[in-house]
Amino acid sequence: GNEIYKGNVPRGGSWVQTTFIGHPWTFRVGGSDGGEESVLLKYVPFRIAPTVLGAETATSRESRGVVGPVGTQSFTLRDVPEGYVTRNEGYGPACWVDDEILPEPPLIDTYNNGERNLSLFTIHEMQMALEWSCFQMQREDAASAGTGVAASKRLLKYLQNICLQPDNTKYRRLRVGNRIFFESVYSTGARGILLALGFEEFMGFLECGPSEGALNYERLRQISDAMMMVDKTLKLMVENEAVVQPEGSDGYGRAGFGYAGQLNI
Repeated sequence: GNEIYKGNVPRGGSWVQTTFIGHPWTFRVGGSDGGEESVLLKYVPFRIAPTVLGAETATSRESRGVVGPVGTQSFTLRDVPEGYVTRNEGYGPACWVDDEILPEPPLIDTYNNGERNLSLFTIHEMQMALEWSCFQMQREDAASAGTGVAASKRLLKYLQNICLQPDNTKYRRLRVGNRIFFESVYSTGARGILLALGFEEFMGFLECGPSEGALNYERLRQISDAMMMVDKTLKLMVENEAVVQPEGSDGYGRAGFGYAGQLNI
């Protein structure tokens, strides 16, 4: 359809907009000197993410007759420094979207990384991925009670087996086709924990470490630290009272499906 001009955001400024799930938005840059505007970003709110403590995605204010929690998404558009490219595709994007709830993979500095394998996580990136995955399990539990709890318990069992028998390769070679593993770990935020710890998918398995021999001490320490994070997340889901969710945050807030008319800010 036709675009409708909504306003201008100066550099360093902010914009608050109420919109519907599935409503497309276009951010443009340029044109102030009479030249042609360039598309900076196309944005479509896809769904309302469940809100959890520490990663809130809702506000309690009233909006257009909707009383109670309303879904929110906040992000910042940033300039891309020269020499930085996307991790997977290797191109320099027009802008960088900084979103704490749904973060993009970090950009790579091609000038200062030398011959480093750019597909590998840094320690800081691993920590960020672990934290995000724990929040994701909480969101899944908020959307479907018990899902995150089951995922955490099953994941802890797999990781504990690895730590107790670091020289037994069968415990760190997880078959994706296993129904229990697929439903409780692979299809949930728990898979993000495994990927952050260096598991790679190959020939129907998620694998970690050498094909023979024991895991090294550093990898075992990382797994042990991740277990403490998952255990803390599990206790939060079990002990804390449920957070009131914005309507439509059950994962079906897509345009044309389920709660297609729900508001998102």
